Amino acid sequence: MKSKWLHILLIILAYILTLLAVIAGAYFRAGLDVTEGSISTERIRAPHVLENVRETEVNRLAALAFAENLEVIYIINEDVWLFVENELLLLRSDIEVIRAAYLQELRDFQERKDNWHEEVEAITADFGRARQEWEAARDLAIAAMTPFNIPQPPQPPQPDAPELIIESLDAFADLRMFFSEEEQLLLVTRNDADFAMLWAAVIYTAEAVQINTQIDEIDFLTERAVTMRLSNLEGLDRAAEDLVTGIVLHHLRDNVMEDDERNRQRFEEHSSNYVRAWIQTGQIIVDEGETITADIYYLLGQLGLLRSDSVRENLVLLIGVGVLVALLFLICFMYISFYHPAIITSKKEAALLFTIFVLSLAVAWALRDFPVPVIALLMFPMLVSLLIDRRCAMVLSFAMVLVCFFVVEGTLAYLLFYTAASALICLLSRFGTERNKVFLVGLLVTAVQFGLAITVALIIERAHALSDLQSLLFTASLAAMAGMLTVIICTGSLPFWETVFGVVTPIKLLDLTNPTNLLLRRLTIEAPGTYHHSLIVANLAETAAYDIGANAHAARVGGYYHDVGKLKMPHYFVENIDGTNPHDDIEPINSAQIIINHVTHGLTLAEEHRLPQFVRDIIREHQGTTMIHYFYTKAKKADPDVAEDDYRYPFVIPQTRESACVMLADSVEAAVRAAMPKLNSVDEVEKIIRNVVRGKLNDGQLADSQLSIRDVTVIEQSFFRVLKGMYHERIVYPTVAKV
Repeated sequence: MKSKWLHILLIILAYILTLLAVIAGAYFRAGLDVTEGSISTERIRAPHVLENVRETEVNRLAALAFAENLEVIYIINEDVWLFVENELLLLRSDIEVIRAAYLQELRDFQERKDNWHEEVEAITADFGRARQEWEAARDLAIAAMTPFNIPQPPQPPQPDAPELIIESLDAFADLRMFFSEEEQLLLVTRNDADFAMLWAAVIYTAEAVQINTQIDEIDFLTERAVTMRLSNLEGLDRAAEDLVTGIVLHHLRDNVMEDDERNRQRFEEHSSNYVRAWIQTGQIIVDEGETITADIYYLLGQLGLLRSDSVRENLVLLIGVGVLVALLFLICFMYISFYHPAIITSKKEAALLFTIFVLSLAVAWALRDFPVPVIALLMFPMLVSLLIDRRCAMVLSFAMVLVCFFVVEGTLAYLLFYTAASALICLLSRFGTERNKVFLVGLLVTAVQFGLAITVALIIERAHALSDLQSLLFTASLAAMAGMLTVIICTGSLPFWETVFGVVTPIKLLDLTNPTNLLLRRLTIEAPGTYHHSLIVANLAETAAYDIGANAHAARVGGYYHDVGKLKMPHYFVENIDGTNPHDDIEPINSAQIIINHVTHGLTLAEEHRLPQFVRDIIREHQGTTMIHYFYTKAKKADPDVAEDDYRYPFVIPQTRESACVMLADSVEAAVRAAMPKLNSVDEVEKIIRNVVRGKLNDGQLADSQLSIRDVTVIEQSFFRVLKGMYHERIVYPTVAKV
């Protein structure tokens, strides 16, 4: 639990320190310290392509104003004709009613007139008969010479002649349009054929003009259109043409409507038809001595050239950087958890990684104004590669490059250069584990830095890079020298890391395998059999570890020192026995204790000679809790009730894959060496290896070793490949007969 909280504390502390370095870095304090209205002290060019938003907005508003002032396009609404036609039909219906009433009044008048004539004729006839009778009576009286006193019949009064009263024409006043008396008479006096022809002319003319002529008001153009349509008709007199014209003009309606689709298309076309203003890379924004106007100041802000001390503006940037850094930390933590869990479980490695990161970050911050801060950004991947793991360094170095992007105000050239350089330094650091190749690695890094600096400059600046060749070579030379200096610093600081953090570097491992080492020299002199056994175990363990992807160097060193405790009583171990076996004269329990004590004494020697912790772990774990079968079987023959635990190693089973490789190599080598006199073929070696490995597996000795079933199979194949070459069948040479 304490280790867990320590890791959390280190992660939080590293995150806080990273944010502080970013805030105090060049990215947050970069920019021009100018104000609107001030005089520029230098020529300022655009660092990249950018749209001039203000000028573009002016162009857009001008295009929008032009589009809004475009003449509206109108079209004829043919549906209006339906309304006009309906009005004309109603008018015709009303006129036909009036015509029918008018004709009825004419017929009634004619009937009254005929009756009046008959009445007048009857009165006249009666008066004529009365007068004739009077005249006949008078003539008789005259002839008879008699007096005649009968008066002459009086003239009868004449009845009043009927008058023509037309009331139907009064209905014209109720119609929707005004008709003059002449027009009214023209409408009612026409016969049906002429009226039908007249109304057909009205419908034809009205439809033709209403559908084919744009009418927004009844003006002379509309009258002209009606007249032109009427001119195409025949059979109408002047009065009829005037009447038709009046009816049509009265009923025509406005038929223009806006063409929404075309107007919208024209508006969108013209409103979007404006030029975007762009600032090109290298374009002069303001020259030296010019006044910084509002537009220029705005452009400088858009280009990100202004320094801002505003808390609000920097807060947004800080939040973005904080989220990005948090994501980078999360990615690195997940990668380490999945592929390098030793850092998560080891306080020492976690503290080491934290120290390297903070140190590299501090150096990068200190050199943030240096043109080529190579040392800081290459020191981190190289130290992580040498002290922890190359694959881990590849991922973490990329995150480091992104973090330092804000510390040193990086550019695209920065990202290209340091991403490639970090990956290359991680790969080249593999050859830095050998002392005779350190100088060669330094030369390679120097050459790579020089070539990479030129390559990136050619990519970014293109042909302009060659225009200032002196500056290009100077920058590349700085990068090259910084690369060499990085290698010298990193390799020279390895003893510091080994001492402070107890880190075992590949170079330290090479020192431990040097035959002149004191413990190895003692083995060669005091226990030569054990030394030879340790060499074979080291070869087996190294090969197996390499094949399963474990630390082959650590496995080899562990193989060298796993039995160093046998120096205390070397002649009690079978590989050093020459002649009489000393165990024949002592009790099995004492023999077992002597065998067990070689682990304890080995740990004591490892502590005295300051061997690395992983070597001590391998010494403690290489026997695990294995049973000492030889002495247990010997004791059991004498006492069937003997305790099994008295004949087991009381230590820890292997906790790492390297320790498991040493355990299996130790047991396999001993078993194969013991069976060598009885072996008839190499195939039997493979069987012995399999039996030993499976025996350890079944005994639970590999339960905590982090080995998979596939790893166990690979280890068996590795052991067989090595032992087959060591114990191959020899050719029997023929003897030469003596002469």
